[in-house]
Amino acid sequence: MLNERQLMLVDLLEQQPCSLNELARQTGVSGRTILRDIDYLNFTLSGKARIQPGGSAGYQLDIIDRRSFFQLLQRHDNDDRLLAFLLLNTFTPRVQLAASLNLPETWVADRLSRLKQRYERAFCLSSRPGVGHFIDEPEEKRIILLANLLKKDPLLIPLPGVTRDTVERLNSACEPLLAEFPLTSGEYLASLVLAVYALRNQLSGTWPECRQTSLKNAVEQGGIYLGENAFKTLHGLLDKQQQQAMTLSAETVIALLQRVPGVATLNIIDTQLVENITGHLLRCVSAPVWVPDHRQSSMNNLKAAWPTAFDMSLRFIALLREQLTIPLFDSDLIGLYFACALERHQNERHPIILLSDQNAIATINQQAIERDVLSCRVMIARTPGEVHAISQEVEPLLIVNNSHYLLDDSLKNVLTIKNIISAAGTEQIKSFLATAFIRQQPERFFSEPGSFHYLNTPDETWHSITRQICAQLVAQQHITRDEAQRICAREDEGENLIVNHLAIPHCWGEQARRFRGFFITLASPVQVNNEPVSHVLIACAAADAHHELKIFSYLASVLCSHPAETICGLTGYDAFIALLKQ
Repeated sequence: MLNERQLMLVDLLEQQPCSLNELARQTGVSGRTILRDIDYLNFTLSGKARIQPGGSAGYQLDIIDRRSFFQLLQRHDNDDRLLAFLLLNTFTPRVQLAASLNLPETWVADRLSRLKQRYERAFCLSSRPGVGHFIDEPEEKRIILLANLLKKDPLLIPLPGVTRDTVERLNSACEPLLAEFPLTSGEYLASLVLAVYALRNQLSGTWPECRQTSLKNAVEQGGIYLGENAFKTLHGLLDKQQQQAMTLSAETVIALLQRVPGVATLNIIDTQLVENITGHLLRCVSAPVWVPDHRQSSMNNLKAAWPTAFDMSLRFIALLREQLTIPLFDSDLIGLYFACALERHQNERHPIILLSDQNAIATINQQAIERDVLSCRVMIARTPGEVHAISQEVEPLLIVNNSHYLLDDSLKNVLTIKNIISAAGTEQIKSFLATAFIRQQPERFFSEPGSFHYLNTPDETWHSITRQICAQLVAQQHITRDEAQRICAREDEGENLIVNHLAIPHCWGEQARRFRGFFITLASPVQVNNEPVSHVLIACAAADAHHELKIFSYLASVLCSHPAETICGLTGYDAFIALLKQ
């Protein structure tokens, strides 16, 4: 069984590589203990994932079989057992929870507090003095929550007569019901059956009579026997979900998308985005998942690279709840659909000059680059003079020196690749293009005026810190009052953007202004979304400045390539700029 520290190690390494010292600091043990934990984790995760040294960045987690990896972790995670116990019982004192789970009462007290915060958007975990803790939700929702847990691990709780063989038979028996319950997998149906079975003696809801025989036959073929009331609850719940799904259409989704701030300027509403989101919403209504089966940290790097996409997903979900009262809590997949749409619509053709003094090789290399490197236009120059002449007309993002000439050392956008360009060469070009416009001159985007040291007190809240910093930037005329309000409003929405202990409060402006970033060091670290934050980077971006959105992706790659102690130890603006130029 993995202990809490070992599970925490996996969580930390899922987010980004970490040095041995940082892992020891975050878990409060010695480096030798961490090495023992890594050995044990590698033994336990064998064939599913492996933790290994990753160069200067420290240790990294390589996931081999993603589904098996998460399922295995699930069996070692006590959080779901705790939630299941609360769902199965009306009120439960903390002492009884600790005894039932065979865990220390102090651990239970800590986890209850964390779970309440972690799931506050999805359901309400409450307590009543002298009585105990409970999930304060209607019966229908309690069934779905328990079904979500049982879908991840059907044997999470002991149920009379339910074995692994029973679960497999139930899954197989439910699979043919897809014609009657479209968008609901056999596995999800089986988990709902198990949840109703587990709560059968507590059900009090009133549902209409059901003469549907195929569902009843499938349940009994799976070896589960529900009483009349329990079966009516199961069928009524499924029927209600199907009726809700019928209210959704592509036209409804388009109307909602058009109301999302920033979408109009980005021009990303296409058939693919509408189909993706409509299909996702239909699945969410037909088979609700309020306890996600992925781990939250696995999305952190994507959120750092595409913050505008995940910000739009939050706005979209808020509109969805307001207009259709659809209970959707997991914004990650919606955010991914927006990210894909942004990627589809923002691939501008980058000008590249290929300096080559051999005609045949120049033509071959031009074709290789344009074939393998998307969204680029290659112009051939025979001499350094031609490079200069072309550069007067078009500002090249990259000059590939494929010749015997030596170019001026002052040129910062030169990549030297000799002879015929191979796959490794095109990979170099791709990497360079992705970051060239910011790496060459980060001072254009991150200015020294406006970067300062903020003397926060150890007990000052994140709400206060962001408002005080923004107020100072407004007073110095680095950002507008409207931008300050947008930044503070975005931070109050939650799911704050934090990359390797650096918080990035940001906003998307409608003015045609260049990206502006301001690096602020903090006197004392602060907790934001249960993560320690050492410093702050205020960022204002125009949503329609397509290439500048890639700054966030570059920031994420640079910040995650360094040990956490390096980021925490940045002393000011100069150190931050030096980090970006490495």
